[in-house]
Amino acid sequence: MGNLMLGRIVRIDLPDDVLAHVHAVVIAKLRVREPVIVGWIAEDGHHDEVMVNPTMPILVQYDSDEEPHLDRRWMNRLMMAANAVRGLQLTPDLVEALRAIDGETTDAAESAVGPS
Repeated sequence: MGNLMLGRIVRIDLPDDVLAHVHAVVIAKLRVREPVIVGWIAEDGHHDEVMVNPTMPILVQYDSDEEPHLDRRWMNRLMMAANAVRGLQLTPDLVEALRAIDGETTDAAESAVGPS
């Protein structure tokens, strides 16, 4: 499990594969000088949010040394969220939705090949 540190106020722990995608989306927004809202469920159970802007230092630390693979479908889903009014809401539901995208592809491939 890696983490995303935004400025001096926020540390968000995320699985490395999700972290890589969130990092790429945040950087894409900041490159065009667009701030992005990032929300998460804090350890105390409260919902927290921060407006990430181009002047904020960002540190990303991965748990693994392996180069993360970026999935275009995950990127599209996260970019749509980042462009929405609520921004990137890094909740367990989001992680499940991203993982379901992989499941849809696997299910489609299995049904095309047929049962083994």
